[in-house]
Amino acid sequence: MGDFERSGAFCIGPAKTGLFVSLLFGLGALLACSRATDPAAPPLGSYRGVLSIAGGDLPFGLELAREDGAAVAYLINGPERVRATKVQLDGTRLSIRMPGYQNRLEAEFKDARFEGTVQLLRPRGVIKSVRFVGMPGQAWRFFPKPDLAPADFSGRWALTFRGDDGSERAAIAELQQRDHEVWGTVLRASGDDRYIAGEARGDTLFLSRFDGGSAYLYLGRLAADGVLAGDFHGASGAHETWSGRRDPDAKLEDPARLTQLKPGFDQLEFTFPDLDGYLRKFPDARHAGKVVLITIGGSWCPNCHDEAPFLGELHRKYKAQGLEIVLLSFEEAAQLQKPTRLRAFIKRYGIEYTVLLAGEPGQLNEKVPQAENLNAFPTTFVVGRDGRVRGVHAGFASPAAGAFHAQTKKEISDEVEMLLTERGTK
Repeated sequence: MGDFERSGAFCIGPAKTGLFVSLLFGLGALLACSRATDPAAPPLGSYRGVLSIAGGDLPFGLELAREDGAAVAYLINGPERVRATKVQLDGTRLSIRMPGYQNRLEAEFKDARFEGTVQLLRPRGVIKSVRFVGMPGQAWRFFPKPDLAPADFSGRWALTFRGDDGSERAAIAELQQRDHEVWGTVLRASGDDRYIAGEARGDTLFLSRFDGGSAYLYLGRLAADGVLAGDFHGASGAHETWSGRRDPDAKLEDPARLTQLKPGFDQLEFTFPDLDGYLRKFPDARHAGKVVLITIGGSWCPNCHDEAPFLGELHRKYKAQGLEIVLLSFEEAAQLQKPTRLRAFIKRYGIEYTVLLAGEPGQLNEKVPQAENLNAFPTTFVVGRDGRVRGVHAGFASPAAGAFHAQTKKEISDEVEMLLTERGTK
């Protein structure tokens, strides 16, 4: 990608980094006095958080505050503010349990900054430890001084991602820009990256995200011929190169066509335990004559967190008309034995529909053998009143995807509404 400009206190490969966040101070008079008499104590307010990953330093916004007497934290990526309430701020020690995940941040405040690690629980029980540094009062993301005349990266970009193994996959970047600030998301057929945020500096684009679950870093450069190309890095060690051009008409493969039932099948059948250990069968008498959404997901899956509020709203709206929803949750082995994260997921989104423990993520095709090309979390099967699978939707576009998010919700909602008007013929 060439040499990136150097600036700031931390490097991304050859480039140095920064953080944009808004200031939030919730100190009362007594707390202010306490801080004044204890200069070693960490201040509340804005921090520039940095995760050190294989691709370089990954910045994100962090705010610490006290609300109703309790410590809370906000993880900030562009317009997104993820609120964490399981926060302990004792003296110089900071501990954050990430909302909806088992990931944790543990840090000590010393030499006027936080230093510690973020523990990321990956699928199959693998724990990835990433170095974390948090600098108070730094209201920038990648660079302390913005570029006053950066290139324009706004709009829709048709991209191709290439893995280190030579594999390729299509994607779309939806980006917005105000002066040097850039935010948006990257969509693939199986889902999107949620909000990524950063800035433009000259002809170079810097984007990142950490929302407690996923951590991504994008570096790209715009060539004179209009090709935007760069590298993607994930905190788990994933790496891909990517390139493409601005294309307002770019589209992805129809998510309703990615996954299908195998020839000779028109129904799903399974038996899995619920969280209390009782075996639940599908189909059974309670599903007869109803429209059923069977969604494949997991509490570790970022886009499953995006889908859950929508499914909950859909369930409440149409349950009385005959809609049922079943979540087949694929969790790592430890979570199958003690599903604490899944219970937190259910509580967070107020899920009232059926949740079953289907197996580990790697067992997906074994546990749902009637489907082919089943490889996206989430994937939702739409079952009509006659018991037949009438549609399949792979992935779920997050709110960061804008029009794609609205389109995904509309397509599923329209399909449910249409099927509810039918009479069962089974």
